[in-house]
Amino acid sequence: MRGRSVGVTKRYGIPIGLFLIVLIMVVLIWGQNKKIDRLNIDMASTKELLQEAVAKKENMDQPFDSKEHEKVLKSRTVSAKKIGAEIIAVENELASFYKSNESLPEDQAAYDELIKNLESAKAENTRLTNATEGDHIQTWKLNPEWTLKLESIVTYQDTDNVPVLFSMTTKSGKSAGLIYAVYDVVNYKLTNISRHYTTDGLDDEVDVGGA
Repeated sequence: MRGRSVGVTKRYGIPIGLFLIVLIMVVLIWGQNKKIDRLNIDMASTKELLQEAVAKKENMDQPFDSKEHEKVLKSRTVSAKKIGAEIIAVENELASFYKSNESLPEDQAAYDELIKNLESAKAENTRLTNATEGDHIQTWKLNPEWTLKLESIVTYQDTDNVPVLFSMTTKSGKSAGLIYAVYDVVNYKLTNISRHYTTDGLDDEVDVGGA
């Protein structure tokens, strides 16, 4: 009986041993392949980082064209002055109509001219600020006798949004308030408009019966 068991062990011992050897080799090969895959990923990542570094270096190596930069800033400044002058003309026209206690002219020709100028100002206000019909009456100037002035233009490199500042002064020379806005260079618009009135400005507001 014992001899038979030994024979069985000898018969199956070799295949089992070979199977274990093959299994160990498979595990080792699988582990090696995982290392190779990880190495390939690391190499690809390193190559990508190297390419980015080279690209950044090439950009840094390019000389800064100060004259071209100055030209861009100047063009934006000139353009901001242009849109500033246009919105000032619009606000002057709107304030003269919506913030005036004067009666409408009885002469038909004068009346027609007044309405024509008003409609033109409203159209310009929409073009420059995307104002709706209900926005036109909300004039920057609370008194048509105020002076609205473009005070400053702040330009930045590589941006199409230029902050601008307007001041408002009463007829007596007191500060009535400030208007902050952003000049959208691409779309030629004034956006993010915010108004800030002083106490003197609020005291000098024209009462037009709720208009």
